[in-house]
Amino acid sequence: MKLGISFSFQAHRGLGEPYDKAYREALELAAEASRLGYHSIWASEHHGEADGYCPSPVVACAALAIAAPKCRIGQAVALAPLHGHPMRMAEDLSVVDNLSGGRIEIGLGQGYRPAEFDQFGWNYATRTRAFEESLDILEQAWTGEAFDYAGKIYRVKGGRLSPPPVTPGRPPLWIGAAHPKARARAVRRRAGFLVAPLAEWGLVEYQFKSFDEEAARQGAGKLPRAVMREILVGDSAADAIKRHQPFIDEVYRVQYKPERIGLTYLDEATKERKPLTSDNPYFMSEDFMQERWLLGTPQDIAAKIAQWQPRLGVEHLIFTPRPPGMSLRQAVDEIGLIAKVLISPSA
Repeated sequence: MKLGISFSFQAHRGLGEPYDKAYREALELAAEASRLGYHSIWASEHHGEADGYCPSPVVACAALAIAAPKCRIGQAVALAPLHGHPMRMAEDLSVVDNLSGGRIEIGLGQGYRPAEFDQFGWNYATRTRAFEESLDILEQAWTGEAFDYAGKIYRVKGGRLSPPPVTPGRPPLWIGAAHPKARARAVRRRAGFLVAPLAEWGLVEYQFKSFDEEAARQGAGKLPRAVMREILVGDSAADAIKRHQPFIDEVYRVQYKPERIGLTYLDEATKERKPLTSDNPYFMSEDFMQERWLLGTPQDIAAKIAQWQPRLGVEHLIFTPRPPGMSLRQAVDEIGLIAKVLISPSA
């Protein structure tokens, strides 16, 4: 299993953290991850957020590629419809690929927040069509040949991607695909499947099984799967939560507030999925975290991965090493501890 880290570059404004600090320290942490043998580094995207959540992951990836010379560099995920014309995105990604010596991974999604589309004057209802056409154009651009394209949203005449990616053909492609239709699209595009951090372990298992079944139905063979999780290190699960509470609360009670993203949970009494609310005692409890994340000592974390890995068959595990407000020192210490048990167990 390959181990990666992800940055959203959020600043904890309540603690007085400046925006630029989140970026500077992320680059330092990326350099340390590269030294420790981490496989990949990813940048995510949102727009107009008070915490400065990264609105430009491809630009961030260019800096990460230089800071972490041994790591693959990708987006988890870039919101394709909000990047202008897909030829522009293809060019930007190819430049990063060339800057990095061929280390780019392409991670894309269609977006789910209407307000972000409003900022760009986009009709939210057209995002799926825009995403599909973006994928069409990117695939043709990556062939390196000149092409024309006439879609309902985008048009290309005599398009040619120059410079092309370092390795001929399409770089590795990942798509966020929580819905069955989205998983079918990912398979159709022969893309890897990327699961976000808030899905319970059992739901991840179900989605991966569904993805594999769809791949078999389409004759696509085995396609890669990656899972994003939070990893909270401490002397115990309770200690890990205590050490991280101020930082992860900023992420999950503000940025990913359940009412904001439509989060649901499985009601054990009725066995039905119900909307989750911020005032539900279950939300952000230890039970909530254990059903989704990895917490405790490094050995506890390794044991839980060993428990789930035979059922999931994950090729990539990606986690956030520095939530907003966490000190760089704590983040460096934690990625070192995690590396010892997950990258170099004998170290």
